[in-house]
Amino acid sequence: MNADLVVALLADGAPASALAAGFEEEGVPLSVRREPGEATALAREAAGQAALGLGIGGDEARLVLVLAAAPGRPYLEAPATRGRSFGQAAARVASRRPLRLPYE
Repeated sequence: MNADLVVALLADGAPASALAAGFEEEGVPLSVRREPGEATALAREAAGQAALGLGIGGDEARLVLVLAAAPGRPYLEAPATRGRSFGQAAARVASRRPLRLPYE
């Protein structure tokens, strides 16, 4: 089994460091990889690679969290400019803690 609990596949222009900072602040490990593509498609692919079935996809416009068990519709979405707060919210989903809304 893949040891990466949550995987983020991010296209160029997506806020990798801000996203990772949000996860770090919540104490949840995140594996970030760069790949070309659109946010939702990348999130679906990432969910299939993640041990928890939580995948994040990002491009220059937006960030998306997808659950492998329900890949049809994103669980969370935010503009790419909200990388840190989106990372915090996604990390809280991964650790099964309540979201602080609004996360944007």
